[in-house]
Amino acid sequence: MRVIIVDDEKLARDAIIEIGTRRIPDFEVVAEAASIAEAKQAILKYQPDLLLLDIQLLDGSGFDLLDQFSLPLNFKVIFITAYEEYAIKAFKASVLDYLLKPIDADEFVTSINRAKFQLNLENFNKNLQTFIHLYHGYNSEQKQAIVIHSRSSLICLNHDEILRIEGEGNHANIFLLSGELIRVSRTLNSFEEELKGKGFLQSHKSHLVNIRYIKTFHSSELSLLMIDGTRVPVAFRRRSQVSYSIANWFK
Repeated sequence: MRVIIVDDEKLARDAIIEIGTRRIPDFEVVAEAASIAEAKQAILKYQPDLLLLDIQLLDGSGFDLLDQFSLPLNFKVIFITAYEEYAIKAFKASVLDYLLKPIDADEFVTSINRAKFQLNLENFNKNLQTFIHLYHGYNSEQKQAIVIHSRSSLICLNHDEILRIEGEGNHANIFLLSGELIRVSRTLNSFEEELKGKGFLQSHKSHLVNIRYIKTFHSSELSLLMIDGTRVPVAFRRRSQVSYSIANWFK
């Protein structure tokens, strides 16, 4: 079995070679690559049976490499990944093999043998297309979230969990739809920058609101009524922008 390893970490490549040559009789590494350009050149030159491909490379993703070859591929691929929840979900749903770093020797052997003996190219290509579709879908869902550093913990919040954010100097209070309050050491402006174009509106220098949860805009009173009954001030100079943003969001 002619194998090309594509991983920007030399230690990872060395570990794969060590396991493969020790545990799999016909495991032949014909090339190693640390970048998309190197990998493409190696694939064209050596015509491998199997590509061991890290999803995240320094100069792009494994998908950027595969995009340079027409489907169906004439080689099989086993992806290598550090833990990414949306990647794992996509792998499992598509029944495509993957290796999780750090690589377990027994799982490695099982995956290689499955690729050799149980999976033909036609079925592999079907599974690959399903995986790519699911991966990009789950990845998009992941991007609809932000990571909050709260004291000694990391909290991942979906955008639709956040009702509003109130700034207090270098701190911010995050009010969730559930009624929970999270206090963080972070400026409101940093949240405004990260959430720009994602359904959030800064109505006042101290207030950022989720447009989805605005119940009423009282223009004359310069306030927003949120669905939980709280009133949020609107700066006079922001009144026109607030009105425009709300109308545009619900078009």
